[in-house]
Amino acid sequence: MFGTPICVPERDFIDIGRIVSIENNHKPVDIAKKGQKVAIKIVGTNPEEQQKMFGRHFELEDELVSHISRKSIDVLKANYRDDLSVEEWKLVVTLKRLFKIQ
Repeated sequence: MFGTPICVPERDFIDIGRIVSIENNHKPVDIAKKGQKVAIKIVGTNPEEQQKMFGRHFELEDELVSHISRKSIDVLKANYRDDLSVEEWKLVVTLKRLFKIQ
């Protein structure tokens, strides 16, 4: 989803930017689901993120994840509770544990 902050857990949770576009088969899409192969464009939104470079600060093998927060989880619950599948809610719980969110 556009605007989603992305980080690399294996590299001390460095933030690398936010998603600004997603493409599937060279066509713009709003979201990507598990199993889809898509291209995403990530742009640094502050000077620290803008200095992060592919190949230097993170690699192809590194897993990129949404950098969620308590606030973003609360927004999901309040506004998108019925839009997310059970599998997507399980992912939220996994990310919540990863980021040690109470």
